[in-house]
Amino acid sequence: MEPKIPSREAPPVRKRRRGVALLPALFTLGNCLSGFAALNYASRDAAPGEDSVFAGHFAIAGALIFLAMVFDMFDGFVARLTRSTSDFGAELDSLADMVSFGIAPAFLSVHLIAELLNTQGPAGHDYLSFPTPFSDSAWLRLFWVIAGIYVSCTALRLARFNVITLPDVYSHMYFRGLPSPGAAALVAGSVVFFEFLGPNSTFPFHVTEDVRNGLKIFFPYVLPVMLLVSALLMVSRFSYVHLVNRVMRRRKRFRVLVGVFLVGMVIVWEPQIAILLGIYLYAFSAPLMSIYRKIGGKKSPALMLGSALTPTERGPNGVSKVP
Repeated sequence: MEPKIPSREAPPVRKRRRGVALLPALFTLGNCLSGFAALNYASRDAAPGEDSVFAGHFAIAGALIFLAMVFDMFDGFVARLTRSTSDFGAELDSLADMVSFGIAPAFLSVHLIAELLNTQGPAGHDYLSFPTPFSDSAWLRLFWVIAGIYVSCTALRLARFNVITLPDVYSHMYFRGLPSPGAAALVAGSVVFFEFLGPNSTFPFHVTEDVRNGLKIFFPYVLPVMLLVSALLMVSRFSYVHLVNRVMRRRKRFRVLVGVFLVGMVIVWEPQIAILLGIYLYAFSAPLMSIYRKIGGKKSPALMLGSALTPTERGPNGVSKVP
């Protein structure tokens, strides 16, 4: 009996869908352009006679990163709502996120650090001008390395998301690792709040000149720590909830409506403080809940759904096999 010879016929070519979804793609491009505008403002110099640190262009750059987050929140939501999700949209979204939530926050941070250190340096010395890998100062080299780690972790986070995420509903309810917009919000929100304490501050309590000078001294060393922590959270295995999908999907109880309304009123009262506290609460909620479960000996519930799962941990139709 002759052995069967495997067929050498080429596998059928998958027919690609022509055209792109217009509305989701426009939202994604808005995200990318907002990140590019943030880079522009972060690189600007202060006007003559202005305080170079509290000039406002750093705060504008941070606000543009937040604008990019608004576009990013709704491009995927609109794509799923109009049933126009595609591989093209996913790849375009990752490229835009890399600009707005990877490069822009790191670029903003090193520019602000350079400006802060420059105001503290002796007159006539320019060795504190900008952190680079070839800086004479070990501190500046360290700051640049941390910013580089942040950019690299953002790329790794986005690549992992593209690999383990499926187009099912569970994949868009939870994230494995802090989402890149959340990491960028941690950095940009801190920068915006720092500049909010400038000479023209409308903060509820009076910010003295001594407090501002103290912030100028300590903030360039605190900001790299925020960059490093947010970078490590992005590549961690902690599970984060997708806030937009969890709030907007399906009908909610009346108390959820009341809670969202009260949060909105707090944001209207003091937006800088409320948004910053919300960002920090979200960023550190997953590690704190993980510690709480380990201490209490409890298993993680539905946080293992969606993008928190690898493809081998999924069952048929994208349903989790993890209890």
